Amino acid sequence: MVRESAAAIEEAASAWIVQLDRGLSSSEQVILDAWISSDPRHLGALARAQALWIQADRAQIYRSAKSVGSAGHSAPKWRVPARWAWAASVVMTVSFAIYGWHSYVATHLSTDVGEIRRIPLADGSSVTLNTHSQVSVEYSKSTRIVRLDRGEALFDVAHDVARPFIVEAGMVRVRAIGTEFVVRRNGQSDAQVTVARGAVDVWREIATPEPSVRLAAGLRTIATPVAVEMPQHLSDSEVARSIAWQDGILDLDGRTLAEAAAEFNRYNRETVIISDPSLASRKVVGRFHTSDPQGFAAAAAAMLDAHVRTDAEHIVLERRHTP
Repeated sequence: MVRESAAAIEEAASAWIVQLDRGLSSSEQVILDAWISSDPRHLGALARAQALWIQADRAQIYRSAKSVGSAGHSAPKWRVPARWAWAASVVMTVSFAIYGWHSYVATHLSTDVGEIRRIPLADGSSVTLNTHSQVSVEYSKSTRIVRLDRGEALFDVAHDVARPFIVEAGMVRVRAIGTEFVVRRNGQSDAQVTVARGAVDVWREIATPEPSVRLAAGLRTIATPVAVEMPQHLSDSEVARSIAWQDGILDLDGRTLAEAAAEFNRYNRETVIISDPSLASRKVVGRFHTSDPQGFAAAAAAMLDAHVRTDAEHIVLERRHTP
């Protein structure tokens, strides 16, 4: 037997809803019961058609129905048996809940500690979320808004003159101009913006309007509650270093041991602790995987003639004790 197509089921369900509104005869009611019982997909289709009808989208139902009844009724004359009505209402409720959940998941994106995700967006842009980060996406016909609630995100933006792409990070606003850039939130109010390609405009959303700051590729700024700071010029290697995390790599060349440890601690629950302030201020070099704090600690200890001590949750770097 040929399996009934989904389109045919939806069409038949729409026709039944029109007939239900008109009113069913006893023989038609028997036929409806048999149709519902014949395929588990039929009840779900009927629930969806019922939902459309309740929402007053009758024109759509009439267009898709094979048989159209009178449209002059002010309210549907439901004669679905109680057992079917109850089941249909359950299916409809669950369907709406699943749809709402999927809609929420599609627009509220996040990563756990140590997780890095690249996520395509509906307009052809993409966002790569760094460890323990969260964004919410709100697209309309006139704007594309992404709110960075926490953490760090790399945006690769598809050009669209009619719909500006704006990142909101607290009071900070970043408008893309066909570009690739990183926004990192530092606490609740500060945000660091680094442009890898193209250009962006940066400003603060405050009571007294202020001019935006244009950042071209290779520039970085930090926006604080006080001001958008003077942009800093970065070398090509510094720009590459600032986005290396998207590949799970931390490039630590030139950072102090304390800064390097703080970066590793963003990605791992096993944290690196520097016990000596003078050791913490010394600089380290090297590229490490974000998930390898043990390897980083061992390499740093070799570079700085330090000692590594571990416990259940910590990796402690301390000065080597001489006899």
